[in-house]
Amino acid sequence: MAGVRQLSKSYQKGLEFYDQGLLVDALAAFEVVLKEAAPDSPETKLARFYIGETHLRLAEDNLSHGARERAEDHLRQAIVQNPKFPDLHYQLAEILAEAGAIHEAMVELESALELNSDYGKALLLLGVLAYQIGEYQAGAGHIAHAVKVEPRYDSSSYKDGLAAHKKGNYRVALACFQELPITNIDDISFHLGVGKKHYRTGDYKSAVESFEQALSLEANYPDVRNWFGLALMACGEHERAYEEFQKALELNPNYVGAVINAGVACEMMGVPDEAAGFYKRALEIDPENIEARERLARK
Repeated sequence: MAGVRQLSKSYQKGLEFYDQGLLVDALAAFEVVLKEAAPDSPETKLARFYIGETHLRLAEDNLSHGARERAEDHLRQAIVQNPKFPDLHYQLAEILAEAGAIHEAMVELESALELNSDYGKALLLLGVLAYQIGEYQAGAGHIAHAVKVEPRYDSSSYKDGLAAHKKGNYRVALACFQELPITNIDDISFHLGVGKKHYRTGDYKSAVESFEQALSLEANYPDVRNWFGLALMACGEHERAYEEFQKALELNPNYVGAVINAGVACEMMGVPDEAAGFYKRALEIDPENIEARERLARK
C-alpha cells in the first residue's frame, strides 16, 4: 500500500494535469490513486469522481475530431463513475443511434429520463427512435412530451408530423419529426466548454456570460444551471446562484453536486440551518459523499 504522502502527491499531480488540459496524464495519475489507496478512503472517492470527469472531457475531445468509437468508450467509462449524470447517457445514446444500435440508444435515453423526466432533447430523440422501429404511439407520446417541456419544438414540422401520424401515414410523420428544430448541441457544448475554461482560470464574469449564452439555447439543462450558479457564486451573487442551483434541482432532483452547491450558497447567505438541510439531502442521495459529510461535520 502506498504511503499517504505518495497518494496525496499522485492526486495533486492528477489535479494539475486536469486543470492544464493534459487529460491522458491526469487519468493515469488518478488511476494510480485508485489502484493504491484503500477502497473507502477519501483519496479513492475523489479520484473516482475526477476519473469520470476526465473520461467525459476525453469523450468530448474525441467527438470533436470524429473519433466516435473512442468517444463511446470514454462515455461508458464516465458513466461507470458518474451514473447519475443524465447528459452522459444522452451523449452515449446519440453515438449509439448514429451507429444503428437503436435499442441500446433507447435504453440510455430511458436512463437519462429516469434521472430527469423533463429532459427535452432525450424525450425527442427517444420519440424519433421509437418511431423508427415501429413503436408509433409510444414515439408520438414522447415527442408530445418533448414539445410540452421545450416549446421551440412546437413548429410547423411538428404539426405536420402530428397530422400525418393521426392519419396513419407514419412514413411522412417520421420525416416531419426528424425535421424538428433540435437545439444546436454543438453550440451549447461550445458555450459550456468556454464557460468552464473561464471559470477554471478565474475569469468568473466571462464564465457567467458563456453559461448565459448556453442557457439561451437550452434552458432545461441542469449541468449548465449548476455551472452558471458556481460562476455567479464566485462573483459574489449568492442569491442568484442559489436560484440557479434550485432550477438545476427542479430538472434533476438527484443532482448531488447542485444539492451541495445550494448548501454552500446558503452558507454564503448566512443561513447555516438551511445549508445543513441540503448537505443531509445530499447524503440521502449519496451516503458516501465526502464533501457533504465534511461540510455537515463542521456545523
